[in-house]
Amino acid sequence: MKIKLFTAIALFSAMTAFGQKTAQSANYQFTVDLTKVNKDKLEVTLITPKFNSNEAVYNLPKIVPGTYANYDFGRYSSNFKAFDIKGKELSVEKLDKNSYKIKNAKSLYKVSYLVDDTWDSPEIAGEYVFEPAGTDIEKDTLFAINTHGFFGYFSDLKKNTYQVTFRKPAGFYGSTSLTASSTSDSEDTFTVPNYMDLVDAPIMYSKPDTTILKIGGADILVSLYSPNHMATSKDIAANIKTLLESQKEYLGGTLPIKKYAFLIVLSDNLKNGSYGALEHSYSSFYYLPEATAEELSQTVKDVCAHEFFHIVTPLSIHSEEIGDFDYNKPKMSKHLWMYEGVTEYAAGHMQVKYGLIDLGTYMEMLRGKITNMLDKYDEKTPFTVMSADVLDKYKDQYNNVYEKGALIGLCLDIRLRQLSGGKYGTQNLMRDLSKYFGKDKSFKDDELFDKIAEVSKLPEIRTFFTKYVEGNEPLPLEETFKSVGIEFKKDIKVKAITFGVSRDNLGVNPDTKRIFLVNNNGINAFGKALGLQAADELVSLNGESLELSNFRNAVSKFLENAKEGDEVNMVVMRKEEGSETKVEKKLSTKLFIPEIDQKNVLAPVENPTDAQKALQKAWLSPEK
Repeated sequence: MKIKLFTAIALFSAMTAFGQKTAQSANYQFTVDLTKVNKDKLEVTLITPKFNSNEAVYNLPKIVPGTYANYDFGRYSSNFKAFDIKGKELSVEKLDKNSYKIKNAKSLYKVSYLVDDTWDSPEIAGEYVFEPAGTDIEKDTLFAINTHGFFGYFSDLKKNTYQVTFRKPAGFYGSTSLTASSTSDSEDTFTVPNYMDLVDAPIMYSKPDTTILKIGGADILVSLYSPNHMATSKDIAANIKTLLESQKEYLGGTLPIKKYAFLIVLSDNLKNGSYGALEHSYSSFYYLPEATAEELSQTVKDVCAHEFFHIVTPLSIHSEEIGDFDYNKPKMSKHLWMYEGVTEYAAGHMQVKYGLIDLGTYMEMLRGKITNMLDKYDEKTPFTVMSADVLDKYKDQYNNVYEKGALIGLCLDIRLRQLSGGKYGTQNLMRDLSKYFGKDKSFKDDELFDKIAEVSKLPEIRTFFTKYVEGNEPLPLEETFKSVGIEFKKDIKVKAITFGVSRDNLGVNPDTKRIFLVNNNGINAFGKALGLQAADELVSLNGESLELSNFRNAVSKFLENAKEGDEVNMVVMRKEEGSETKVEKKLSTKLFIPEIDQKNVLAPVENPTDAQKALQKAWLSPEK
């Protein structure tokens, strides 16, 4: 009875017009009407907490956890106004891109402002906002509500309760990891304990296409928006169910959550040619090229595997910098090697360990990470140093968390198993750290490595971090792989079937969404015979579309089935000489297998020792 009464009172307060005598709560009461879109903008209204000071500062975030970029979400707000309970406008001073100072705050009752979406606002200058971290406002179609893009906080009041009410179009459903405190056909209200929990829970409003999986004691919501209905949530859920079952086993047989939401937007207009996801504690938000579930299969598995593992870190293992995150003056943790690197490692390791991919495929995944680490990133800067200053000085090094970060995870896992006779690895370590810390207990950045040595009961592992994570010694890849019966060859010449160009030499044209050849350097002898040239945009290969969503499938099919002497036909778009106009060019030749240079090749040793076999089994076999 008390819960129903509180909900009714709170909802009434949020909807009360100026001039009515309503008690002002100490909590935030937000309202957003999704039925009233004006030029891709929505109005946000807030019945504010009560203030005893003369001034109050309202902030929209500069940065949010998991993004590692200064996005300045305040850029997308406008027409900010503050009022007293009688509707009289109060004086407001804009302090910077994200903050507003309100004078006479003792009289403050209500704030309102307009929010533009990040997906479709090229006129707003500043850093490009990665779509899974951004917002979308499409009238009667789709609302991507990354909550940090709409809602802010008053300085020193992040821990107050938040109540957010959405008025929604007929037939729309709000997919989220949150549980509504009240809901109807026209309105949803969500109540969360603080700003951190609100920012941690994106919401996607659209006509519903949802499927729920029950795995490891948790309800897993899969919600999909596909503009041309090329895929369904049922198809995506079926595709990732085996993956999630394997992740459950990898995490010890149960999941440390009760509810999780996969919010997936498929786009037929990838403006920046980029796609991916952003993790949250109990959900993840995806922005992917529209295609069929079959075409998206491996991409979805790879991305979901990574994001879902974030239910371990930073949810249950995080530093004080993450536990009490400063959204406008952030201090970054030193431990991206763990937050992103070990998570990325687990996403691949789990797939080979539970038979979702074979060892050859896994070695190719690792080979790609080694090559990217060595070719693209600075190996002299300690990973902890890069991590702590990733927003500024080492901003261009961030993506190395998915390359070297994952390889740190690999080397750490195998080293732990060496020291423990195969009995203890990163799986065990992350479980033990989760138990020691948990959701509500943060570690001190400078103490984590010592705590790992203590928790693992393997004090020798402290040297690993001294050398390779807070130090700048190159990772011991050759000896690490050798210990598990895998040979690591840095440079060899091999004869191999290719489609004529190195994948490292491919880019995506953001205007046409086609994959193109960056330059001539990656075109091998077969590609030259075929007639490939720098700047060619790839259209099809032997009749199979090479568009972004199908590229991986088409190339894999070709490499698996092609034989020397086969006729190979490729269609490209190429600029005519002396013109900017691109025209279709048909290329063809007989397939021959050139000798090519290959770097960082991984292959099983021919005659592994018993020790190598035992350690590889401990590393790759499912736990019993």
